[in-house]
Amino acid sequence: MPPRQDEARNTAYRCLLEVLENQGYSNLVLKQELAGSGMSEQDRSFVTAMVYGTITRMYTIDAMLAPYLRKELGKLDASVRTCLRMGAWQVLFAYGVKEYAAVSATVDLAREVCPTGAETMVNAVLRKLSKEGRSALENIPAKKADIRYSLKSEIAGCFIKWYGREKAERIMEAYLSIPKVDLRPNYHVVKDENDLISALDKEGLRVSRDPLYAKALVLDGNRMDISGSESYQKGLFSVQSLSAMLVGVICDPDPSWNILDTCSAPGGKTCHLAELMNGQGHIDALDASDVRLRMVDETAERLGLSSISTLHYDATFLKDEKEKLLPSYDLVLCDVPCSGLGLLHRKPDIRLTMTYEKMQSLVEVQKEILENSSLRVREGGCLVYSTCTVNPNENELQVSAFLEGHPEFECVPFDGLLPEELKKNTRLLESAKEGKMTILPDEEGMDGFFIAKMRRKL
Repeated sequence: MPPRQDEARNTAYRCLLEVLENQGYSNLVLKQELAGSGMSEQDRSFVTAMVYGTITRMYTIDAMLAPYLRKELGKLDASVRTCLRMGAWQVLFAYGVKEYAAVSATVDLAREVCPTGAETMVNAVLRKLSKEGRSALENIPAKKADIRYSLKSEIAGCFIKWYGREKAERIMEAYLSIPKVDLRPNYHVVKDENDLISALDKEGLRVSRDPLYAKALVLDGNRMDISGSESYQKGLFSVQSLSAMLVGVICDPDPSWNILDTCSAPGGKTCHLAELMNGQGHIDALDASDVRLRMVDETAERLGLSSISTLHYDATFLKDEKEKLLPSYDLVLCDVPCSGLGLLHRKPDIRLTMTYEKMQSLVEVQKEILENSSLRVREGGCLVYSTCTVNPNENELQVSAFLEGHPEFECVPFDGLLPEELKKNTRLLESAKEGKMTILPDEEGMDGFFIAKMRRKL
């Protein structure tokens, strides 16, 4: 349903201008704009949908607008460009918004924020788009995968190269869906998830058990930020995708272990490990950013976890550290910086910022972190490598190259640790038996992810 007042569209406009023109981060910009706005939950949801939706579909939107413009979109005033994009999203992709209402409201916005007279052009373009745009969408040629799935051409080309056109199109289509919001109960303090479900229900947050993993909950609706929840503030749960949860599940830590998390911020996986250990053992959590390390500390404090020590280290230089870390650990987790191509539906900014060149540079960083981290694994201990991308160069090929150069390590099967429902996916099950697994978004509706589990031989 459309909002009841213009404040929602004005807010979405400010967010999109900041993200698309000034390289702001959409999640942070949205959080700042919505904080204390006084808007209804319906309006807040509309703003969130418009911002994320416009960013997600931007390359498609730009291609749909181009035939109706006398000059290139990039040469228009930033305010006009932003109004056209958000108006086009409403006309072509929004649910529950009448096309005439979308055009009218966007023209009113343009009259307020754009140079004098620009609203006339905005009106003409959006009216033409409302008449012809949907037909044009349906007739995008198959070879124009970048326009059809709203990606940079180099990124769309990578997907096709990696997975073949048919599979790649299913993956890219899945990234246009709205992601579910999974909650991870803090079983360190929550003894029965039914109690958490009841507490959330009293706060007006409806949840159900994730059909793929009984220990996770799914938030009903598309609400993205629930950090204001009383249950959240009390540390009863964390927001974490099921794919990310599987990293902790596959690590399968023992309460007595010493663990090293080499790239820990913002702390979701670190704290999950601590919860699985029931607050026992010890975790050294590293990150190269003091600001991000504070996020780990804050998360651990909220969840009531005292077994985590945060330390400022750049894992690419980890081998030189001899004072503050243990000589060896029972488990070392390398959740390395990556291209993030598994999260395109959850973090649409990646569509705008990721390039092939950046992906290539990340491969070298990952290699350094994996090499250095392996030195800290005790004999018989485990080394877990994970990413939130589906790029084989950052995933399978990275691990294969490491194992080829390190015969003292071997892959560890983890099929027995998979949730029962995921074992029904033959591809995932067989991969897990080999100790390395790529989760693809078109198969289970999960984030794209890669997890490999290795062990230093005795």
